Amino acid sequence: MLCAAPPEDRERYKLGDASLFHYLNQSNCIKLDGMDDSSEYIATRRAMDIVGISSDEQDAIFRVVAAILHLGNVEFSEGSEADSSVPKDDKSQFHLRTAAELFMCDEKSLEESLCKRVMVTRGESIVRNLDSRAAALSRDALARIVYSRLFDWLVNKINTTIGQDPTSKLLIGVLDIYGFESFKTNSFEQFCINLTNEKLQQHFNQHVFKMEQEEYTKEEIDWSYIQFVDNQDILDLIEKKPGGIIALLDETWYVQVMV
Repeated sequence: MLCAAPPEDRERYKLGDASLFHYLNQSNCIKLDGMDDSSEYIATRRAMDIVGISSDEQDAIFRVVAAILHLGNVEFSEGSEADSSVPKDDKSQFHLRTAAELFMCDEKSLEESLCKRVMVTRGESIVRNLDSRAAALSRDALARIVYSRLFDWLVNKINTTIGQDPTSKLLIGVLDIYGFESFKTNSFEQFCINLTNEKLQQHFNQHVFKMEQEEYTKEEIDWSYIQFVDNQDILDLIEKKPGGIIALLDETWYVQVMV
């Protein structure tokens, strides 16, 4: 969108060079060799037309994506109150204002949602300030949630357009398991993603290999054993109690809280 959208679209969404957006410049890879961004953008728009996404809905999709990009450029500094935060400078205030405009929400409300946390206990609402680090985490969490909701809406829209008989008892499904990722430093979030991959792989092994081969043995069917990599030891290492990694992390956190 940033590299190939018409100038009027980039102006409407207040988009500049992709390298200027925090959520896009972390990889230091803005353009790919052999990838024509203009053609991809046109193809994406055409595909949206084909699956019945109206021009207004398309505008809303790109508006939300642009808002997320602007949201990622909002930085925070310490506020006047203890453990509080405010937008760092005029640049951050501009991106906050633009994100609010694109989200079609109140700028002040958006700022407070990032810089404060509301806790409800026994019907009472308690507002707590967030320091600059916590506000940045809140910003990223909001960006993830909005992007996830947009993705879910888009998938549901496509499924509805393609259509299926709701009374049918037959279904052909495709499971695409995303690949494992290994970085120099894996965050806890990435650790959980990789754990999910391991559990999906074990589920696949259980139903495709283990259960089927147990059934063959029970029925005394002549068959050749299929070799497969069983990752149960990995799952035990991560989530088995009491000595698994997650259990040890819980124990460490509990000790820190008590201290």
